[in-house]
Amino acid sequence: MLARSGPPVDVVPVRRDDDTAEVDVLLCDPVGHTVQIEEYLTLVAALTTAPVLVFTWSSSPSSVRRALAAGARGFLSKGASSGDLASAIETVARGGLMSPAASRRARTPKGVAELSAREAEVLDLICAGMSNLEIADQLFVSVNSVKTYVRQIYQKIGVSRRAQAVAWGLAHGF
Repeated sequence: MLARSGPPVDVVPVRRDDDTAEVDVLLCDPVGHTVQIEEYLTLVAALTTAPVLVFTWSSSPSSVRRALAAGARGFLSKGASSGDLASAIETVARGGLMSPAASRRARTPKGVAELSAREAEVLDLICAGMSNLEIADQLFVSVNSVKTYVRQIYQKIGVSRRAQAVAWGLAHGF
């Protein structure tokens, strides 16, 4: 994928039993492991002195915020093009920071109020199939707060059920 996007790139695996690995950028996916994002990135960062670029399918603002707070120098969705990936690797290798916009705004139909950053984040997690309890755990808020966000989302996008909210969210880029 990267060969078509610019100068040649050597991809080398980095293992736990390696001494400090000689790489320019460490590319990893911390989502889906048995440990939290922060703990995973701490373990990965110990493998090398290179900056870490998170490359994952999860692009929720919470995941971005947590990864960057844990020391990652970049965050990129696996849905990005090969050119975007190459650019992100180059940016991080030069010492820059690669991050998607901190707040994602929904594209809303006419007559519907725009979602807040937190509402967009909750809708993103609903579309990912999470329950209210899972969303509360992910965002470090109470279940009652999540229920309030869900009611506000339903009202703003004009739906009355979770399945309708998922369909609306997927149709609008969530």
